[in-house]
Amino acid sequence: MVAAHEDFTDLRQVMALCGELSSLATTDCDLERVVSVVAERAGVWAGVVDETLAVLAECATAPGAGARLEKVLESDPEAVAQLVAAAARMRRALSLPAAGASAVSVVVAPVLVGDDSVAYLVTAGHDADETGEDARIMVTEHAAMVCAVILGRRRVVAVAAGRARRELFDGLVLVGDRAEGDTEAWARHLGIDPEQRHRVLVVALDAAAGPPAPAACDAVEHMIASRAPAAAVVNRGTEVVALVPGEDDGELARQLTALARMCHDVVAGRFPGVRVIAGLGDPHTGAARISTAYGEARRAIDVGRLMPGLPDVVVFAELGVHRLLAQVHDPGELGGFARDVLGELIDHDRANGTDYCATLTAYFRQNGSPRRAAALLHTHPNTVAYRIHRAEKIARLDLGSYADRLAAQVALEIVNGLGGNACARS
Repeated sequence: MVAAHEDFTDLRQVMALCGELSSLATTDCDLERVVSVVAERAGVWAGVVDETLAVLAECATAPGAGARLEKVLESDPEAVAQLVAAAARMRRALSLPAAGASAVSVVVAPVLVGDDSVAYLVTAGHDADETGEDARIMVTEHAAMVCAVILGRRRVVAVAAGRARRELFDGLVLVGDRAEGDTEAWARHLGIDPEQRHRVLVVALDAAAGPPAPAACDAVEHMIASRAPAAAVVNRGTEVVALVPGEDDGELARQLTALARMCHDVVAGRFPGVRVIAGLGDPHTGAARISTAYGEARRAIDVGRLMPGLPDVVVFAELGVHRLLAQVHDPGELGGFARDVLGELIDHDRANGTDYCATLTAYFRQNGSPRRAAALLHTHPNTVAYRIHRAEKIARLDLGSYADRLAAQVALEIVNGLGGNACARS
């Protein structure tokens, strides 16, 4: 190291720094080493961020550099985000000039692996003049190329490992008549204890037009792997499968449901047009039951796709009658049954702004208790009783009759599961 930082008005010094960065590409270094060299030699704050501006690597040798970089990013996140988007679109380094005497200029260079901008190298600092800014743009872009080499190597390894895991998983859950010893061996190859109790969480991604972007599945895979480190995670291209060990069935279900909701929120924010539906299977013990657990999670997702009115995280154990309703693959048939039973009540609610269907739903789910239904609806029990009576008259039902009550309950599950629109009058 020849100085605390280089004189960026001297092209020879800039080229020497670029040469040093190039030499890092031939070694087994990491992103932290690249940004440390840039920060130390150029006298700037440096880091690698993803498209959400989350810091993936920062200068570890300059005290406070990472924190200073985060402050720069947070000072005007919208402007920096726009700069990142523009750099990705134009596939080259761009700068955001300093806005005041105490402010710093920001340079962003996309880290390009193939056709994808997989990350961004960001530098922030004070440039003495335009020549210094141009030189920093050159260094930042060159450092981003070195980062691309590092991430490219990681991607090759990850792709090969991911393909192997997919093949192992498919063989484990999709191939029947496998001997017990073979099943246990395949489970161990996936890093699964064949004797342990586990649940299977499947997060499926549906794009409005065509398959979802690989980056969406990658984001879900990373989120699950980082938050459930004991899980065996498999990215199958349109879904991410997690086999999660754990003995506390209830607590594990709550944790995985919360994790699936986080995946839903992240994908909704970063990948508009991609819908996430997650399915959670029942707890099972033994490698031979992994296929069963995966099948349950997949069936939960199928029900969620058929009935978009259900939550985006569908728990197999909570499906109830929906497991049977999902066997009717035509939503029109389900909607037709619901109209036969509740059509006049549905039409009355739409025409008059009443909520008799919602009142009936609360009444049934509270086991026919007007008091508990009233608490759920934030109204008086007498009001619930009156609405139930009116609903019977409008729908021509007798809720004292077992057959009418059962038909009404099933019809309401269909109406709520289909979101109501599928039961509209044709």
